[in-house]
Amino acid sequence: MRSGSGLILGIESSCDETAAAVVRAGGEVLANVVASQMTLHAKYGGVVPELASREHLRNIVPVVTAAMAEAGLEFGELDAIAVTEGPGLAGALLVGITYAKALALALGKPLIAVNHLEGHIHAVLMEQGIGIREQGSGGPLLALVVSGGHTHLYLAEEPTSQNRDVGHPAMWRYRNVGRTVDDAAGEAFDKVAKLLGLGYPGGPWMDALAMSGNPRAVEFRFQQIKARRVAADNDKSEDKSRFPSGMTNKKTEDGEHFDFSFSGIKTAVLRYIQTHEMAAVVETRRRVLGEVLRANPAMRPADVLRDMPEAFDAQTLDLIASFQYAVVGNLMRQTFAAAEALGARGIVVSGGVSANSELRRRFAEEAAQRGLRVAFPTMAMSTDNAAMIAAASWGKFCAGEFATEGLVATPQLKLGTRD
Repeated sequence: MRSGSGLILGIESSCDETAAAVVRAGGEVLANVVASQMTLHAKYGGVVPELASREHLRNIVPVVTAAMAEAGLEFGELDAIAVTEGPGLAGALLVGITYAKALALALGKPLIAVNHLEGHIHAVLMEQGIGIREQGSGGPLLALVVSGGHTHLYLAEEPTSQNRDVGHPAMWRYRNVGRTVDDAAGEAFDKVAKLLGLGYPGGPWMDALAMSGNPRAVEFRFQQIKARRVAADNDKSEDKSRFPSGMTNKKTEDGEHFDFSFSGIKTAVLRYIQTHEMAAVVETRRRVLGEVLRANPAMRPADVLRDMPEAFDAQTLDLIASFQYAVVGNLMRQTFAAAEALGARGIVVSGGVSANSELRRRFAEEAAQRGLRVAFPTMAMSTDNAAMIAAASWGKFCAGEFATEGLVATPQLKLGTRD
């Protein structure tokens, strides 16, 4: 490890949160400040990239200043600056990267580029990783990163002292074994919430309202994703009996992929609304809720349900509960099938959708039945933040893997390898 106290300032600006944090040695959070743009984008029903970039420009200096003050540090005491390189919105990423490069240059400190997806995984490892790392004597961890923009499965392995690459201590390795082929799970939540006249972001609304509905009222099915043909005998060699009905698995020459697709269930909800003539009810709800939320943007979904039960008919609540039940079920089937097939010793679930209460409950129950440990971030660490970026940068800091002056935003940045 390089000399110093391991104090790293992390900066995150990949989407609609401007965040800065100070983390010591990848594990001790001294400050974690987030400026959210949720209220700004709620009126548009989604993130507007141009507005997000503008708000990052306004927030970046105050947020970093607040984080340093909360940590009780001067800039000169830092050992490095870490920043999100991608994936994300190009303009939003550029604000954070430009500021981080300028700060690192002015301070004469190294700059570390971090993949946003790896940051989400390290949000869990930083808070709860000791136990899950120690469980079992072999095998990698399986990480599900599930948010508004991403739904990915990774095999994550921290090299032991015997197999670490020379000069790269504590550098995690990743292999992508599953990804969405269209909408991310969080995106599906947002789009369905919009179809039903609910607020933005849709995830918290769906989570709160699903508790009052019947999850078995509407049956949703997930179709199997067709495998890309990479070898003439792939279709003959795949043992489909190993996977439950509706499992979207494909097998290539190099390994198994457990991919996702959520555009179909979104279309199914739209058709349900149309065939059951719910349009008028949805439009009334959209108008009433719009007025309420404009008057009180901080009002929580549970409070709205309590104060305005007439806005949520039983049919709508059943539809929401059934949609959530199906999406969580698909995430579970893919994740646990991958964990079994690939020999994972534990599961890490991270990203904004990991805050969903039904997802946490059902994943925990299934993991207990299978004798696996499953770990989630705290609610505060589920959404985008900079502490996870600083934590993920620790291995690179120890290895001396620093960014150059040519660092640029990479909106489509990938993590790890893909068979």
